[in-house]
Parts: sequence; structure tokens; C-alpha cells
Amino acid sequence: MQSAKLQLSPQHIALVTNAEWILTKNEILKHIKNVFEELCAWQQTVVKTSSLPGEVLKPGGKISRGENYLGLPWIVLDNPRCFTKENIFAIRTLFWWGRSFSTTLHVSGKWKQHFSQKLIQSFHLFQSNQFAISYNGDEWVHDVSSASYISLKNMDNKEFEEIIKQAHFIKMAVSTSIENIETSIEILMQQFQLLINIVKE
Repeated sequence: MQSAKLQLSPQHIALVTNAEWILTKNEILKHIKNVFEELCAWQQTVVKTSSLPGEVLKPGGKISRGENYLGLPWIVLDNPRCFTKENIFAIRTLFWWGRSFSTTLHVSGKWKQHFSQKLIQSFHLFQSNQFAISYNGDEWVHDVSSASYISLKNMDNKEFEEIIKQAHFIKMAVSTSIENIETSIEILMQQFQLLINIVKE
């Protein structure tokens, strides 16, 4: 191997020689995970009175985390969650480092059919609460600010109804800036409650 130099900018050197920022990052993620565990427990009390199908409720909530969604750490709470190859029903709460918090209702297959009318009837509620819709392309894009999501701001209820009826999957998502971190849990609770109110039997 020929002699090679590891060349870093002064800014990069300052970071790589300082362990504290990584330890602080880990501490922050641990704290957010703990808060998500409390959020999950609260969500469970809500869904127990929602009369959702037992198949949806049976798996219970799940928290996952990773280091590289588009290069950034993330923590996800799926509750309720029912994932099969063709049929999905989930409400996903996402913390995405440096970007946003988001709440997403994800339905496909038989669950999209089951809840379609409730979604259609809730168009103005989704619109007034600044939700965006994703219904084609990659089903697993979670960046609500990306081109995969379309704001309902300039959509009418007829167009929305046609999308709901024709699409294979539907994701209704709303995000809040990471700058709102001090009030984020209250916001996430409100968004979750809104979605449960829409889909409950």
C-alpha cells in the first residue's frame, strides 16, 4: 500500500478529537427513546378505547432506532402496527435528527379499503391540520418535505377522494420542526389523537 495521508479539515479534526459531542448525542437519543416509551404507554390507553380491529391492535407498539436515514439518526414508534406484505395499518411517530418530528397514518391493501371512507370523510380535517399525502412511488419514504408527499392545501375533496379510491397505499403525514422540541410531545399526542378519532370504529 502506498503512503496515504488522512486529510481532514480543521472543523473535522475538532470533531474527531472531541468524544463529548458523540456522548452528548447518545444521551439525547436515549432521552428521546425514554420519552417515546412513555408516549407509547399513553397511546396504548387511547387505542384500547378506539374499537379498532383486533388484528391491528394485537401486535402492540414497537420502538426502533437507527443511525442512517438519509445520513441522520432516527427513532420510530409504530403504534398501532400491523405489517404484512400486502396489508399495512400503522400510525408512525418519527424523530429524525436535525430535521423534524412527524406523525403518519399508513394504510395499504385491505386496510386501505377498510378505512377509505373514513379518510374521504376527513378531508377537511386533514387539510386544516396541514397534512400531506403520499400515494405512489416508494412506500417507505418518511421525509414529509420530499416530493413523495403532496400538501392538501391546494387539493379539493374530489381529487382527494379519487386518490384514496385508486391508490394501492395511502400515507397521511404531518411534520413539525425540530425547533419545537420542547412542545413536540404535546404536538405528537394531538396528532395521534386526531388520527385515532378519524379511524376508530
